Formats: sequence, structure tokens, C-alpha cells
Amino acid sequence: PGNDQGYVTSVCFSPVLDQWIGLGLLERGRERIGEIVRAHDPLRGEDYDVELCSPVFYDPDGGRQRG
Repeated sequence: PGNDQGYVTSVCFSPVLDQWIGLGLLERGRERIGEIVRAHDPLRGEDYDVELCSPVFYDPDGGRQRG
């Protein structure tokens, strides 16, 4: 708890990306895109390394959305 810099709000599996993705709130998050941080899962008692990415990481130009 002394090193907490934010928290994960939700996680789910993305079949399009074929990997797990999550949303969270992190101190200075936009400044830290590309950084690897450690996330702790208190339910499973596990730690995970996660990569911080842009909140718009899939189809940022909107080509898929506009067909």
C-alpha cells in the first residue's frame, strides 16, 4: 500500500487482440505511456507486470469504425 500509485478498475479478455486488457487510474498515467508497472491482484494474491498504453490503442484513426 505504501507504493500504490493507482488502481485497476476493470479487466477482460479481448478476442480481437487475443490478450487481456484492463482499465485503470494511475498517477501521471498519460505521462507514463509505454512504461511497465506492477499490478497486484489481492483476490488471487498475484502480481502482474502490465504495460501502460494509450487509452485509444485499437483503431486510433477510426478507420474500422467508419468502415
